[in-house]
This record gives sequence, C-alpha cells and structure tokens, in this order.
Amino acid sequence: MRKLLTLFAGILITGSAIAGGLVTNNNHSAMFTRLLNRNASTDIDAVYFNPAGLTKLGDGFHFSINNQTIGQTQTITNNYAYLSGTKPKEFVGKVSAPIYPGVYVAYKTGKLALSAGFNVIGGGGGAKYDKGLPSIETQVADLLPLVTSFGITTTQYTADIFFEGSSIYFGYQANVSYELSDKISAAVGGRLVTAKNTYNGHINDIMINPLYAGNPTAALMPAPTFFTSIGQAGYALMTSDTEADAEMTGKGFTPILSLNIAPSEKINLSLRYEFKTKLNLTTTVHDGKDAGMFIQDSVAIADLPAAISVGLNFKPIEKLMLSGSFNYYFDKSVDYDGQAGVDVNMIDKNFLEFGIGAEYSISDKLRVSAGWAATVTGVNSNYQSDMGYSTNTNSVGAGFGYRINDMIDLNIGGQLAIYSEDSKSFTHFVPVTETYNKSTWLIGAGLNFYFGK
Repeated sequence: MRKLLTLFAGILITGSAIAGGLVTNNNHSAMFTRLLNRNASTDIDAVYFNPAGLTKLGDGFHFSINNQTIGQTQTITNNYAYLSGTKPKEFVGKVSAPIYPGVYVAYKTGKLALSAGFNVIGGGGGAKYDKGLPSIETQVADLLPLVTSFGITTTQYTADIFFEGSSIYFGYQANVSYELSDKISAAVGGRLVTAKNTYNGHINDIMINPLYAGNPTAALMPAPTFFTSIGQAGYALMTSDTEADAEMTGKGFTPILSLNIAPSEKINLSLRYEFKTKLNLTTTVHDGKDAGMFIQDSVAIADLPAAISVGLNFKPIEKLMLSGSFNYYFDKSVDYDGQAGVDVNMIDKNFLEFGIGAEYSISDKLRVSAGWAATVTGVNSNYQSDMGYSTNTNSVGAGFGYRINDMIDLNIGGQLAIYSEDSKSFTHFVPVTETYNKSTWLIGAGLNFYFGK
C-alpha cells in the first residue's frame, strides 16, 4: 500500500496528442490541421512531412510558425465490487496543451535546400486526475476485504487521491535536400529528441469504518490509527499519507531519409523513412515523502518506433488538390513495457494511419480544405490499462488558407478525433471489467513567410 504511487510512473502521456502512432505525434502544422494529409507537402511544413519536397520551394528564405491548442478528455470506468459509489465507477482525466508549437525554416537556392524544424514529436500535454485512477483507488478499496478477513467487518473507505503529470518530447530537426533531376529529389536529415515526463501526486487521509471494540459505531476513522490499534504497524505505515514529485528525462536521435517524385505537374509522390529512436529516460526524485515510489537514477526504455510514410498530391484541375497519406509504425520492435529483455506481448501488429483530404482555391488568395484520417492500433489487452491505452480513431479536420500578400500566408484549422471504445476483463479478487474512451479536439493557426531572392 505504501507504494501506491509507483503506479504514477506508468502513466506516460507520451501517446500521440491527436494524430500519429502510439507515441509519435504527426499533427505538426496548421496546414495539417485543416487537411490531415500532408505527407506529400511541397510547402514549408515539408521540413517535417516531406524534406525532399523542399526543392519545390521558390529560391529564397522560407519561415513558418504554428501553434495548436489541444484538449482531451480520458474517461475510464471500472466495476470492481469494492470501489465506493455507484458502479461502474467513472474516472475522468483532463489533458490540456494550450501551447503546441511547430516552427520551420528553409533556404532554397538552385537545386539545394537547407532546412530546420522544431516541434513536439511526442506527448505535448498535461493530464490531471482529480480523483485518481482505478488502479490507484482499487488498492485503497482492497482495505475492505483485507480488514474483513481479520474478522472485523468493514464496508466503507474514503481517501484524498490526486495525480497530475505532463509529458513533452521536443524534436529538433535538420535536413539537406537536393534535386537529382526535374522529377526526383532526395533528402537526408536527423532529429534530436529531448524527453521530459513529470509526475506529482498524493494519496492522503485514508479512512475506513471497521466495526470493533475500538470503534463500536463503525464510524470512519484514519486507517493508520486503526492498524496501530490492532498491532499492525506495517499496514499503519502503508496507509499513511503518501506523496510523490519526480521527473524522467532523456535524449535520442532519429536519422531520416526522404524521396520526392513528381512525374508530372499534376502528381507529386513522397516517401519518408524514420529510423528507430533509441531513448532511455532517467528518473530524478524531488520532494516525495517516500523516495521509494520512484527510484533515483533508475532507467526506463522509451524508444520511438521506426516509421515509413507515403504521400500523394494530385491536381485534377488547377484549383483542386487531392491529398492522400499513409503511415506505418514498427511498434512490434519496441519494448513498450519500458524494460529491456522483458516480453509481455503487448503488440499484435504494427500501427497504421491513413487518410484523404482536399483543398480548393476559391480565389487567388483564399483556399478551403477538409480531410479525414483513421488509425488502426495493433495493441492487445496486455497493453490496455487505465495508465495508457490505444484504440482505433477517425479524425476530421477543416479550415482555410489566406494569402495576405506575396510574403505572408495565414492558415487556420480545426480538428476532432473520434475514438472507438475498448474494454478489458480481468480478475482482482473478483471479476472486473474496465472500459476506455477518449475525446479530443484542437484548433491550429500558422503564418508562413517567404522572402524571395
């Protein structure tokens, strides 16, 4: 019981903010937000989506700054018989990311383009659970059958449970792109990933209502006081107030290869391969009352999977562009349990993301767009828990681009992700069923600048 908050270490908010794989974000520009399919981009956001496509830019200096505001609600229900209140009991977590930046710069001259980018490649928000999570409260609820097994009837408990965590994986990317011919360009690049997860929480004021000589009215009383009174010093310590304050940090590097093929003025094809990012997170314990909840200098594996991305832009007429994207994440090669050499069989197949979108130019200045994207997760029930879960999604986005002048272009979009519900059944003294759901929205805005030669 004393180590209840070790569970917080498993609540990694490194799952994609709204688009991408299990732990990799893919929503990295306002143009993406309004189209959802940017893999074949030949605009400035190609710094991330299609580095080889940057050779299609006009000669000169290009710059883009974007921000997205993201909100997510995570809803988990659990029907464990000893949980207080109506069952199944609902636990709600709010994830907020008011600042989610994407910054890109490129310089194109002749056949050569040099570029750099900064974005949030994983995580990107903070999760707040005002009433904790099922796996945490369940351990408090376990006091009821435990004390009753001593021959002392106990039917109620209360506790002050709180958890707040954040996760941010910054990506610093650089590319060199070169036009091999009029139709083919290639690029080589890399991304430095810096990761930081923070955890802050407590389990305080655990109360139970044992009916025994020291509490003849079965009133709620502090659990440590009860256990002390019956000579159970170990349980008294385990149920005393517990707090945690820790962070996990690490760095990794991602090599990136890219190819762009434009067989005609109407068709543009892209291919991008990102190698696996080896990433270890080292724990630093701050002001927790029990440092054992997080082990100082312990290391957890948090690799990002290799991924291959394919894109297509097709312009059947001058004013209309159709876009398609496909992303494949090699999750089966990643230790998602965080421990080297431990196989808990969490992944049945690799993660897929795909979609289509369309943009139409109403005038020389105004463009409108909309898109759809879907994901198919490959996790099995061993992966699913209240501390991290993945379900299939369908996302829709829409917005507009407005060319303010020859140097400045404005993009604004909105996106909504619809998640499939999933559930898991297991035994914890008695049969338990837990369900998982999410809802996510975002709005994005960006400005692109062009300074020609």
